[in-house]
Amino acid sequence: MPELVVSGCTIHYEERGRGVPVVLTPGGRWGGYVQRVVAAELAKDFRVITWDRPTTDGASGLMIGGDMSEAELWADTLAGLIRGLKLAPCYIGEYAGCRTTPLVCLKYPDLVKGLLLAWPSGGEVPANSVPRNMYQPYIRAALREGMEAVTRLNHFAESIRQNPANRDALLAMDRMAFIRQMSFWAECFMTTADLPIAGCWATDADWASIKVPAIITGGCDPVHPTAAAQRLHRLLPNARYHDPVVTPEEWDRVFGKNPYPVTSDFQGERIAPVWRAFLKQNEG
Repeated sequence: MPELVVSGCTIHYEERGRGVPVVLTPGGRWGGYVQRVVAAELAKDFRVITWDRPTTDGASGLMIGGDMSEAELWADTLAGLIRGLKLAPCYIGEYAGCRTTPLVCLKYPDLVKGLLLAWPSGGEVPANSVPRNMYQPYIRAALREGMEAVTRLNHFAESIRQNPANRDALLAMDRMAFIRQMSFWAECFMTTADLPIAGCWATDADWASIKVPAIITGGCDPVHPTAAAQRLHRLLPNARYHDPVVTPEEWDRVFGKNPYPVTSDFQGERIAPVWRAFLKQNEG
């Protein structure tokens, strides 16, 4: 897997296909592998890059510090990756959550040609439930047992398996500094229930300022409510809306019942035709 150093952190990425570049970012704390299905489909017509954000279960290094939200840190890293690979202007896509890519549009508009968003999250449910999964387990482990316990937890353990240097980096961290950073990121997330996307500081006015073509596809569950996508569609001046590509019944049979990347493979199969049609129309 190729790699690029961005802001002192080694970022692992994967390329497929040729042509107009499309960079895909996953949600949660997952590595780029969870978008393997949609990437493979789009790569039949486009150059597709997937990447492991820092501090996920992928092979990239760790970035735990600073005074930005984690979504903003990831956005800055994505901008560095786009510049480093000379992809700009490119299409950027994200599912689920959709917290990182809009910040790239707002902070670095010259890098973005179009926006692909699916399963955006918004409202009280994700603002409260997602931080419980993304931050609280690590805070609890560090408080009770120290950084050694953090290295054994799910996403960090998988990251260490792929990149053993991440274990040394975690063990070298001051426990209280780690706890304070995770707590800060959790608080950044929990205070965004009123904003269009949970975990993203962009306001209604910020979203309305994004002029690039966009496709918004709704989710169908409490964490990714259809209303969140409809709100984005109303705000973005050059956006198309697509109804959810799965039914609530289908989603209930998959989400939380199967491990990743089974769920994300299911998402990718359904979203690939929508994104391909949008890209072909814009490039036509």
